Amino acid sequence: YIQEKITNREYQLEAVKSVCETFEEGHRKALLVMATGTGKTRTAISIVDVLTDKEWVKNVLFLADRTFLVKQAKNNFTKLLPNTSCCNLLEGKENPEECRIVFSTYQTMINAIDNTKNKSGNKLFTPGHFDLIIIDEAHRSIYKKYQTIFEYFDGLTIGLTATPRNDVDKNTYRFFEIENDVPTFAYEYDKAVQEGYLVDYHSIKTTTDFMDRGIKYEELSEEEKEE
Repeated sequence: YIQEKITNREYQLEAVKSVCETFEEGHRKALLVMATGTGKTRTAISIVDVLTDKEWVKNVLFLADRTFLVKQAKNNFTKLLPNTSCCNLLEGKENPEECRIVFSTYQTMINAIDNTKNKSGNKLFTPGHFDLIIIDEAHRSIYKKYQTIFEYFDGLTIGLTATPRNDVDKNTYRFFEIENDVPTFAYEYDKAVQEGYLVDYHSIKTTTDFMDRGIKYEELSEEEKEE
C-alpha cells in the first residue's frame, strides 16, 4: 500500500514498485534516475514507508554530501512520516539509538561508525545496524574515501540521482550491480516536460562589461580602490 499523500504521480508509484520488485527478486541494490523536481525524496520516503510496513526494514540511513541536503531530507521525512523517529547526526540533538531513520553526511558517518556508542557502551553502528541505506546524488558520492561506508554496512542500498542515465558514470552502474544505462527506474527531464510535470527552459547568452573590458586599478574611485 502506497500512501497517496506521499506519492500520487504515476511515475513515482512505478518507481516504488520497481524498487520493491528488485528487492523481492533478491537483488540488494537499486538505482533511481529521476530529474530534479520530479520528487526523488518523496519517492524515497514512499519506499521507506512500504518497506517498513512490510517489515523488510527497521533502521534506515540516509546519506547526502551536503549539510543542507541532509537537513532538507530530514524535514521532508519528518513531515511525511510523522510517526517515524528521525535523527540528524550533524546536529547531535537526538539520540540515534532511539531513532529509526538516521540522516548524515558521509564524513560524519565515517566518524560516527567508530565513535558512537550505545547505552551499553558498545559500538552502535555495527555492520548490520541499518537494513536500508539511501544514497542521495549517488553518482558523485560512492567512490574513493567514502566507499568504505558501503563496504562496512550490510543493508539494502538505494541510489538516487538526477543525472541523465547516459551521463551516469559506468562505475555507478557497476556499484549498483546493474547493466550500463539500465537503472532500476528512470524518469528523465524530457519525459517530465512532455508529461507536464516540469516546464521546459531556454538559454540566453549574454555578457557583462566586467567580462568584456576587465578591471583597471587606476580607473577606480578612491573608495573602490580602498575596498
